[in-house]
Amino acid sequence: MVLPVRIARVAVIRPYEEAIAVPSVFERYAQIDRASFEHAPIDPPAALVSFAEKVTERELRPVSARVIRQRPGDYLLAHYDELHDDHRVEVVVDVSPAIVEGAEVRYRRNGAVFFIVPSQPGTASVVERGPTTQAYHTYISKLREGALVQRLVMQLVDR
Repeated sequence: MVLPVRIARVAVIRPYEEAIAVPSVFERYAQIDRASFEHAPIDPPAALVSFAEKVTERELRPVSARVIRQRPGDYLLAHYDELHDDHRVEVVVDVSPAIVEGAEVRYRRNGAVFFIVPSQPGTASVVERGPTTQAYHTYISKLREGALVQRLVMQLVDR
């Protein structure tokens, strides 16, 4: 039996204006060899699931959703990210109060960066992730005193 091959084809940034309630309580993740940031679970917004379905033309269901908060000195390394062979879709909504220069989400395929999502509040990126795709959130310089990056990160799979 030959299984169909699915190739990740979507990696886009679009405006996203739906309000997202950011949690008030965060937990610190601080394994310095992997990442340093704060995170809080969030219920997957139904409107965001629909948004991802329209962009990808797939019927999706969420498997995880959380808000990641980075302050000066925080980062998420690529080897923090898990590889998945279920062709997930990752949606990242920037809910930061302002642009933070250099604060990016970078997607790598087979080790090479193929898509960069800059800090831009009011936008959502949608990326179809193949089994060799990893993402990381770049280091926020300690020189950016008062900087705050908040992103809702949701992963979805086919229904």
